[in-house]
Amino acid sequence: MKKPPFLYRSFFNFWLVYILPASILTIILTQLFKGSISWDFFKLPSTYVKMLIFQVIFGLWMYYRDYKPKSKQFKDGV
Repeated sequence: MKKPPFLYRSFFNFWLVYILPASILTIILTQLFKGSISWDFFKLPSTYVKMLIFQVIFGLWMYYRDYKPKSKQFKDGV
């Protein structure tokens, strides 16, 4: 039986490869559109709260849209 791709072996792998980089990139791009990146921004707790909220919303959406159907497909061997 063929092993599923790294991305679909566990939800942690999916989060590590897909959701975490997307949230970090979103925070950085948001700061770039506001002007320039101030490294003091990353010292604020609100940055991490926004990142967490984004990860929860984006993660749930991608879990039901992408991870769950494809991981089931790989586990069933289709």
